[in-house]
Order: sequence, then structure tokens, then C-alpha cells
Amino acid sequence: MKPFDCHTHIYDNAFGKDINEMLARAKKALSGIIVVGEDPESNRKVIALCKKHPGFLFPGLAIHPDKVHTLTDAQIDTEINFIREQKNLVCIGECGLDYLWAKKSGDYENTKLRQQETFRKFIALADELNLPLNIHSRRADAVVIHTLKELRPKKAVLHGFSGTVAEAKEMFSFGYKIVIGTNLFFSKETKSYVESLPLEAFVLETDSPVQAPVRGQRNEPANVRLVVKKIAGIKNISEEEVIAATNKTVRHVFNVI
Repeated sequence: MKPFDCHTHIYDNAFGKDINEMLARAKKALSGIIVVGEDPESNRKVIALCKKHPGFLFPGLAIHPDKVHTLTDAQIDTEINFIREQKNLVCIGECGLDYLWAKKSGDYENTKLRQQETFRKFIALADELNLPLNIHSRRADAVVIHTLKELRPKKAVLHGFSGTVAEAKEMFSFGYKIVIGTNLFFSKETKSYVESLPLEAFVLETDSPVQAPVRGQRNEPANVRLVVKKIAGIKNISEEEVIAATNKTVRHVFNVI
């Protein structure tokens, strides 16, 4: 049994020279990978890459919150229409809120509002297409939680979540899943979720090429195996139990594997 990576950016230039070797390692270690887009350019890269590896790479498309301030409202709406027309998507993502990037935009309050408006559009799109959301949350967990509680999308996974354990439990009670990634090796919040929530609350990721277990190195999807081992150690269970539970959740949320 092989685990599944629910969130990567393997079209990134970091894999320009050895993507075939990286994918060969991934295919030995994993049952599949979701590749999520961030903007019009990367969304098209996602589609092209996933077409080359059907049944192993699965596409998700959206606008990342750190790209919202670089696009006009008309460009965002045009991209939403483009996404609506695509076939074989397994999620809408990466979308959400990132108030660190809102601050860096130079127009903090306006960018926050535009991120919120864009996030709501993607929630509506996900429900329209009956797809789960692959949600980014950074320094905006309270607003993400409020938005999800208000709009109640059908399915969602929370990537980059850093809320309290109580908030993570509340999101799980609504049927949403917490994404546990290679940040487990350095994030106290992520470790606390693993300690406090059942396996059924989680799916796995790497966020490749970033968030490597060893800081400064390039991350890659095969490292999900390290996440499985770490979770098994924290919960004092077998790696097979971790894989079986998280793969079952992947099937339920994304309808793959």
C-alpha cells in the first residue's frame, strides 16, 4: 500500500532538470499526486503535466491568494471561467487567504478584501462543480474558519493551517480535513494536530518543492513516506495504518485512488 500526496507544485522550475527522475522516485513511493495551480500560467502547466501522467498526477486549479493582487478582477473572473470548462479536475485549489502576502502587496486592507472576495468565488465554483477545495491559510486562520462556517462548502482540505487544536477539531467536525505535510518536522501546530485528532481527520502532502523536512533543501513528493513514518511514531501505530486511513480519506474527498 502506498500513500498519496494531496498538494504539490511540481511544475515549478525547481524540477526543471530532473522532473522525470523525481517522478520515477514518486511512482515507486506513492499511489498518486495532486498538482495544484496558482495563477493562469501555472494552471496551464498543471494541465499539461497531468496529461502526461494520467492516473498518477491529478490536477487542481485556482488562484493562490498571493497572486490576487497581481491580477485584475476581470482577469480573475476570466480564469474562473477557464477553470469551469476544464475536465478531470479533482479539486479547486490552491485558493484561500494569505495575509502575509496581503501586507507585502503594499495595499494591505484592499488586498485582504480582494483575497476574501476571490476565495468566496472559488468556494462557489467548487460547490458548482461538486469538487473539494484545497485551501491555503496563512496568518488568516480565523477568517478562513469564519468563511467556511458561513458558506459551508461541501468538501475541503486545509493546507498550511495554523489554528488552535480546538479550531482544527471544529473544522473536522464540519467534515473538513487537516493536511499534514513535511512541515510536521518543524511545526509545533502540525504536531499538536497529529497528537490530538484521529487519523480520519488527515490527508498528507509535501507542498513540493517547498517545506522540505530539512530546511534549505528541495522537497519532493516521495517525502510523504517520511510524513507517514513520523505520524506512526507520534501515534504509536503502524505505517500501514496511517496509509490505510489517509488513503480512505483521499478517496472520500477527492474521488481518486
